Amino acid sequence: MPKYFKDMDYEKLSEEEAFNGKRVKVKIERYYNKRDKKEIYREHIKAGNGAVIMPFLDDNTLIMIQEIRTPIGKSILAFPAGLIEEGEKPEDAAIRELEEETGYRAGKIEQITYEYPAVGYSDEKVYIFKAKDLKKTHRHLDPTEDIKVKKISIDELKQLYKNGEIHSSAELIAILSYFYNKKIHKEEI
Repeated sequence: MPKYFKDMDYEKLSEEEAFNGKRVKVKIERYYNKRDKKEIYREHIKAGNGAVIMPFLDDNTLIMIQEIRTPIGKSILAFPAGLIEEGEKPEDAAIRELEEETGYRAGKIEQITYEYPAVGYSDEKVYIFKAKDLKKTHRHLDPTEDIKVKKISIDELKQLYKNGEIHSSAELIAILSYFYNKKIHKEEI
């Protein structure tokens, strides 16, 4: 067991559903903190898990998407991503979402890492993958998706990162993890 990433020692006292939507559920939960001997109140968003894909056309070119994100009122540059459906493996969701959003199917896929984007209020877990050997197919966008596909060079991606133009946690973690792993394995960045 890791030193700092371990199970909590709180006892769950109760759980009540406050909201049940298409995308998220909100639960009100009460816990008993055994160390401090006190009750703790929490509101948690149960959002399901997601998959994010860093798709490489070749060693120097990635596929990214530009998409409107209504919660922040901005159009952002991101990697293809989506929810993992009930009973679906994270890597299968990644392959499916990549093809749906970009029209490319991955021949090879490898998990880079995973992250919890909002641990203070959500249980969402996001798996981050690298995809290679892409084959052009057809997009299958959901009716609510407004996505533009972009080809971005590694150098351009580095510059976008350095200029502070990448703001989503999944993209930041994907970029940092990918380049950190390349350095560790002494590959050319």
